[in-house]
Amino acid sequence: MESFKKAFSELFSLHEDSASMAEIVERIKSGGVLKGTNMCILVLAIFIASIGLNMNSTAVIIGAMLISPLMGNITALGYGMAAYDTQYVKESFLKLSFQVFLSVLTSAIYFSLTPITTASPELIARTAPTIWDVLIAIFGGTAGIIGLTREERGNVIPGVAIATALMPPLCTAGYGIATHSTTFLLGALYLFFINSFFICLSAFAVLKILRVPAKEYISEKKFRQQKIYLIILGVIVILPSLRMAHISIEENLENVQTKNFVETKFNTQNRQAVSYKLNPQEKILEIISIGQVTIDTDIDYLQKEMLDYSYLQNYRLNVVQNEFRAGMDEKAVNELLQNTLNSEKYVGIREQETAELKKYKSLSATYYPIYQRNLEQKKLLEKLNQRLTAAFPKIIRAEGGEILSEERFMMIIYVKERVTAEEAGRIKKYLEAEFEMPITMNIQLDSANASDLISGNGIIW
Repeated sequence: MESFKKAFSELFSLHEDSASMAEIVERIKSGGVLKGTNMCILVLAIFIASIGLNMNSTAVIIGAMLISPLMGNITALGYGMAAYDTQYVKESFLKLSFQVFLSVLTSAIYFSLTPITTASPELIARTAPTIWDVLIAIFGGTAGIIGLTREERGNVIPGVAIATALMPPLCTAGYGIATHSTTFLLGALYLFFINSFFICLSAFAVLKILRVPAKEYISEKKFRQQKIYLIILGVIVILPSLRMAHISIEENLENVQTKNFVETKFNTQNRQAVSYKLNPQEKILEIISIGQVTIDTDIDYLQKEMLDYSYLQNYRLNVVQNEFRAGMDEKAVNELLQNTLNSEKYVGIREQETAELKKYKSLSATYYPIYQRNLEQKKLLEKLNQRLTAAFPKIIRAEGGEILSEERFMMIIYVKERVTAEEAGRIKKYLEAEFEMPITMNIQLDSANASDLISGNGIIW
């Protein structure tokens, strides 16, 4: 047993190929320099990251993360804590604070000047950190400090810079300031704080394992208190990310069960769901259907089937259908896809003539790729709704579908307050970039007061 423990400890030993302590300290302190090359590179990295986020370019963002010097002072903070060098901790904290301030300010200036002001998916992705971001920061920070303390540093540091992503959250915070969005500002700063805190904590732990010499003597009691404080602070930092992770998991499970219900219980040989969506506020599962009309008894049966799905038990089923008494031609198909934008109540007939059904089945096969494309766009629209409300706080939700005859996407945007022409233009540009086609946009005030007609209620943009 002893030999196994020895072999295991040697297998994961951090002392075998460690650089000398003097060299480790020199590397850490040189990375925390706040002048000359480091400052020039920082400013350039800020602009590169801001442009990458603005243009939704992952490659450009990765380039900015690779050259960013932000991790230097975070690691220096961990070293100062491990060495009990209070003065060095203060200096490193002030340096890091200045770098953060400069990064956010520069990014805010860029986003105030750029003509492209809509939030890209890369920007939105930095606004809701979860527990997985905490784990990435812990593992990435540990890998980074281990790489920094080796005789041959290799390519660990660049990989850690990409994984932990310190620069993009600060640029996203700058975007939040430029667009007056507290969602972007606070969400991005929280992500940066998570990354910084756990990178610093990882550096502290690894340097303690390597027995970095202390600048001043500290009692065992004080050391235990320090560990307790760090653990308590770590728990406080993690709690919001756990809540966000829980929300993300719940939404994912809801979507998975909804997809499974529609594909296994609703779709049949004679009936196809063009699209479907969950309305969590009103607890409604709305399905846009084509094909054989779903009568009341069918809907009652499907409502009972929903009880088998734990995340759908509290939802009410609403099937939106269209009535076709005559033959169904291409124009009718187009009308169906357009009518799904405004249909809210059950519309249908209980029977269709056999000849009509046969004709419809033939046309369904002809237009099946169109239906599939429409379904994919509806799924994109569901995901887009989550990002839209973050990018444009006035938006409550968005609905839409493609007008096939015009190769154009029709959108209905429900807002809770006045929308200016400039804001409407920004929303339209954002949607056209997402769907990669022209957008006809109808902005509606979501209000029960019919006389409260503001923000161009019912106006096409």
